[in-house]
Amino acid sequence: MVVRKVLHGSRVRGLLEYLWSPGRHEEHENPRVVAAWDTSYVGMGSPADMFERGLLAAEMDAPRRIFSVDVSRGQGHVYHVPISVHAGDGELTDQQWREIAEFAAGELGFTEAPGRAAVPWVAVRHGLSSQGNDHIHLVATLVREDGRIPDMRGDYRKWSEIAATVDERYNLVHSRTRHKGAGMSGLTRGEMAKAEREGRHETPRRTLARKVRAAATGARDEADFIRRVRKDGVLIRPRWEAGGQTNAVGYSVALTPATEKERPIWYGGGKLAEDLTIDQIRSRWTAPDTEQQADARREWRPRGWRKLPTKTQVVHRRLRAEALHEAGRVTGEVRVKLAALDPHDVAGWAGVARETSGVLSALAQRAEPFHHGPLSKAADTMSRLAQTQHDAEHARRSPDARPMAGVARVVVDAAIASRGGSIAVAVLVQQLGRLVREVQRANEVAGRVVEARLAASAAEAMLEHVRQVPVEQGAENSMEHENDRTAPTTERDTARLLRDAASKTDKERGHDRD
Repeated sequence: MVVRKVLHGSRVRGLLEYLWSPGRHEEHENPRVVAAWDTSYVGMGSPADMFERGLLAAEMDAPRRIFSVDVSRGQGHVYHVPISVHAGDGELTDQQWREIAEFAAGELGFTEAPGRAAVPWVAVRHGLSSQGNDHIHLVATLVREDGRIPDMRGDYRKWSEIAATVDERYNLVHSRTRHKGAGMSGLTRGEMAKAEREGRHETPRRTLARKVRAAATGARDEADFIRRVRKDGVLIRPRWEAGGQTNAVGYSVALTPATEKERPIWYGGGKLAEDLTIDQIRSRWTAPDTEQQADARREWRPRGWRKLPTKTQVVHRRLRAEALHEAGRVTGEVRVKLAALDPHDVAGWAGVARETSGVLSALAQRAEPFHHGPLSKAADTMSRLAQTQHDAEHARRSPDARPMAGVARVVVDAAIASRGGSIAVAVLVQQLGRLVREVQRANEVAGRVVEARLAASAAEAMLEHVRQVPVEQGAENSMEHENDRTAPTTERDTARLLRDAASKTDKERGHDRD
């Protein structure tokens, strides 16, 4: 649960009008009251006319007016707190939000109890935020029904305690990032607003994280990593160790500006995600020899240093589209081998999630270059599973998962045909989805509830991509299918098999719920 700020104002009616308006990002869909000090207001929803909202505002403000209480204190008597859950947690039900709002109101002293009257308050829910977070708005007027003023000292501390309790009670992912220090840096409101002004489908930092993760997953060494980042249109520069330009101790990246007048905005690797620091990226590879060190220096340094001796050269090649089918086969083999990985090996499974996220990041760049689709969502979700505690072993590349680096290279280098390309990608996505289900099962066995929910969310997003595969394709193709002796002979057959598999998964999931 996330409580980013506590707001104060002086007009409860104005705030209610805003909450029932379309919102700054058209996110206020179906606004309704999910909890209130007076339960008769619960269920008041959309559309609610101005008269109804006026009655609610008047009722909430009545104690202040009746008792002529001045509670401005330089801030205002209207107390407003947006409460959200992480996008990776999905959406809660109205009943769950009601329970959370009533718990918070009780802890803050808003509810009626022996020796105290209630504070008028409501919790309003509507659509997801522009960042995809499910949330409510808790609104209260700081005068009790008997005219007394509630003691709000220490409310920030109380909110922290409320959030921790809610996280544990509902197994929310923010519990892990709060108490264990793991996770990715949150996006700021300024970043999101700027992305909207520039017409971007997501913030540059989110885009950069996915591009860097794809490059790191497929790279053979540090020099190859730098080349792959630059090949993807990303600017990258080193942060040198003090005293010279021989050892890079960090790096920063930026998207290439659209015009010459624009200046690049740089982000350090640690600002993208904890597993994208230079040390964490280097941990994927064996210790470099002298030649690899020279090659890395050559790539890090400006153009004037390009003549450093090296034998390693970047190989520019375009693999045939059939390579994607081979990548799917390799992914299936990795999934089978990972059955031997101990479910309690946190670093090992975090490494599997990291490799999978890298491949999904590369796929998202190829299949969803202009929008944040299901593959991008799955990549971002799996990247959260790659984060570990600050004081614990970081994600480790299991020997059985090493072939995933080659899968990432294939995704970047393979030519995706104009006809049949979507099928080839969907086949690989399906194999990756099965691998993600293994990650989910391992976390369930080990009792890591939050991690299991994240993996399940990523698998759902990947299924969504498979369901969107077009059936009306005419190009010839063939591939092997697990538990299917007869390989499809056309793209249409392949698409139907994929959809049948997705439908079967839906039915199995429904059966599990029953």
